[in-house]
Amino acid sequence: MRRFATSLLATAAIFAAPCALAQDLPTAIADALEHAPALDAAAAGEDAAKARLDRAKAERMPMLTLEGSAGQGRIDPGGFFGLTAANTTPVAVQATAQMPLWAGGRTGAAIDQAKGGVGVARYQAEQARLETVVGAVAAYGEVLTSRQIENRFERTVTALAEVERHAELRFKTGEIPMSDLALARARKAEAEAGLAQAHGRRVSAEARYARLTGKAPGDLSPLPPPPPVPATLDEALDRARATNPMLAQAREATGIAKAAARGARAEGMPTIGLYSEAAHVRDQFFPGYKADSLAVGVRGRWTLFAGGRVASETRAADAGVAAAEANERAADQALEGAVIDAWQGYQTATQVAEAASLRALAAEETLRSTRLEAQVGAKPMLAMLDAEREAAQAEAARIEAESQRLVAAWTLNALTGNIAP
Repeated sequence: MRRFATSLLATAAIFAAPCALAQDLPTAIADALEHAPALDAAAAGEDAAKARLDRAKAERMPMLTLEGSAGQGRIDPGGFFGLTAANTTPVAVQATAQMPLWAGGRTGAAIDQAKGGVGVARYQAEQARLETVVGAVAAYGEVLTSRQIENRFERTVTALAEVERHAELRFKTGEIPMSDLALARARKAEAEAGLAQAHGRRVSAEARYARLTGKAPGDLSPLPPPPPVPATLDEALDRARATNPMLAQAREATGIAKAAARGARAEGMPTIGLYSEAAHVRDQFFPGYKADSLAVGVRGRWTLFAGGRVASETRAADAGVAAAEANERAADQALEGAVIDAWQGYQTATQVAEAASLRALAAEETLRSTRLEAQVGAKPMLAMLDAEREAAQAEAARIEAESQRLVAAWTLNALTGNIAP
């Protein structure tokens, strides 16, 4: 019976194990990408842009229309041709087929504009994806950071509560003055205030994580090491100019503006197309009127004078091109600045993380030594309280620095297009 119970417990543990697995960063990123409304909106925008492209291409295809009317009426020719007034049932049916042959560049310009719109929508979706990924990394790191800082302050408060208790006992026996006891109480209150701040930060971080991923953060795996980043600043700049979606959007906008300028000029050109019309008419002009017709031919239209409409639209379109090109240069400059900031930010975050780790190790070692020396009376209580404060601050700084270094690496990779779908 005991063996059966042991086997049953082991089986239950096997099935329960997957539920106890900690969430990791890739899972958090995948959840955020699946949950993000911005990505759904971007996908819908891309679908709409593709539909507009199909609409522009359809202008090159033939079009068949059918019109008809039927009614009841009365016609009075007034004796013309000896016809007298009579009730009629006018009927008219006309079918028209048209095939554009040449539109002066209008259709091509419209298609190019629509293609640019698809490109813009695609890059907007990519930008939303990158922002979602970086946001998920930041949220994941913030949850871990806030939890660890809260845990560190909890340990500090517990340690200082014990220090306060010993200080009260020593004060009662006359070993220390009232000022030492008051200092111990003040440091404990300071640690409690830090714990309250850490608690609020942790609650906010978990709420943000839940908003981004659609799931409450459970047990999270430790922060992974930063991903590989471009080896040099020049490499980062080259990658960014080649792949950054914000700069790509600006380039597409320039292409759209140039296509719009071509379209504006094309408005002054003629249009030529084939047509075929068939008509069936009854009782339209006088009682008993009948007519069936069929015509096939070429139809053209050319506006020779438009009062300056085409010229003004062309000037406006050219100004739009100049503005788009200026915006593209501005986007390139902004991207360069952002990459330089991100590159330097990552280098700085790496150095800060290394220094913070050394500081935390030294502060912890100092705390252990000072605590032992204070217990035997070799150092005053103030030294131990200072060591407790320094150790707590150093550990919090180390945790912050590790999280900031990770976010800085992902931010740099997002700017340089180094985050695979």
